[in-house]
Amino acid sequence: MGAHDFTTYAHGINASSAYAAAVEEAVAENGHSRHNGTISTTDGFIVLDDTPRPMNDALEVARQKLDDPRIEKRGFCGAIPVLGTRRDISAPIPAVPGGYRTRDEAADAALAPYLREGESVDRYYLQMDVILHADTDRIVSGSVRAPVEGGEKTHAGWLFFGMAAS
Repeated sequence: MGAHDFTTYAHGINASSAYAAAVEEAVAENGHSRHNGTISTTDGFIVLDDTPRPMNDALEVARQKLDDPRIEKRGFCGAIPVLGTRRDISAPIPAVPGGYRTRDEAADAALAPYLREGESVDRYYLQMDVILHADTDRIVSGSVRAPVEGGEKTHAGWLFFGMAAS
C-alpha cells in the first residue's frame, strides 16, 4: 500500500483532545481501514513547533517540516498550534430568583462573564443542559457550551500533518 501527505485542522487548545477529535472525525467520514488516507492511519502526534501562528503560516511550517524523520507512515504525524478568533466557552447557568424564561436568556447570563471584547456567540452550535423548575418550567440551573468568535486572535486549534497510509 502507498502513502500520501495530509493536513487536518482540529479546533481546541489541548493537542491530545484535538488529535482524538480529528481521528474520530476521519474514521466517521472514511471508515476504520488502516489505509483510508487520513490522520486515522497515524499512531499519534509530535508537536514540531510550539509557537501559535495564523493558518497560512502554519501550513508553510508544515510544508517545511514534512521531511522531519519523526514523521512517518503509520507513525507519528506533526502538530503545530494555530491562532484563531474562535474558542469554546463552557459555563454554569447562574441561579436567579424565578429562573430564566428562555434558553437564550439563560445562555446570555452564563456566557456574559466569559466573553472578551469583540466576541459574539455562535448560537447555531450552542449546547445547553438545563434543569427546569417543576411548577413554572423556567430554567433554574444547568450548563452552557458555545463557540464564540470575533475577539483577539489566540491559540484556537492544531494543524496536524504527515504521511497517511492509502
